[in-house]
Amino acid sequence: MDDGFMFLMQKATDVTADDLPRVLAFPDRIAPTVRAMMIASVDGSATIGRRSGMLGGDGDHLVFHTVRRLADVIVVGAQTAVDEGYGPAVPDGDTPPTPLVLTSRTLALPDDFTTVAAPNVLIATCTAAPADARRRLTAAGATVVDCGTDDVDPVVLVAELASRGLTRIDLEGGPRLLAAFAAAGVLDQLVLTVSPTLALGDAPRIAHGAATPIRDQDLALPFRLPYPMRATTVLGDHEGFLYQLWEAVPDSDANPGR
Repeated sequence: MDDGFMFLMQKATDVTADDLPRVLAFPDRIAPTVRAMMIASVDGSATIGRRSGMLGGDGDHLVFHTVRRLADVIVVGAQTAVDEGYGPAVPDGDTPPTPLVLTSRTLALPDDFTTVAAPNVLIATCTAAPADARRRLTAAGATVVDCGTDDVDPVVLVAELASRGLTRIDLEGGPRLLAAFAAAGVLDQLVLTVSPTLALGDAPRIAHGAATPIRDQDLALPFRLPYPMRATTVLGDHEGFLYQLWEAVPDSDANPGR
């Protein structure tokens, strides 16, 4: 192994709240960008007591709301939205509220979860969803759109959002939804907050459920890894939190001449 193959990552520049929109800007491109935003403990837990919010702090909240303001649309699993008490986005000054998309294969949402009927909320489901649940939600004022046959298909959902001009996509979990997007190959970026704590217990990781095929192990790193990503930005704060921006490494990088 060659000398100098590692390097120390040390504080170089102070970053203020005003700097974050530039530091965390979405790529300037026409194609949709799916950016997941998650938080995990040092030992990889996505939640404490079934809620991710208990892992966060002031810096995480600042990153969270900055990414939301940069996005065209927020996508979250319906159960996560219920567990975390999601409400519809509100206007930011003269800026209209960011649309919220709830994904649900079963449409099994509680009657008292009134977020579903807000005008800027869309429920993405599949054609196999129970008809009675669909009728109940539609009667309550919800907008329901099919994005798949037996389950919500991330590829179809991204295409549906792009057709509406919503190309900067903020994917906020939960873990099963993140795994589904990664397994479908449509996860472009990940903003990961590492909370300075061990969580213990049996909570899921930030991506839990769907899997990707094992790659050819004769490939060079990182292309033999299941879903290779590279860290482009790493921030830290005085409370011990780390904020990492990762991007997927395209397979074309393995064959730059093609």
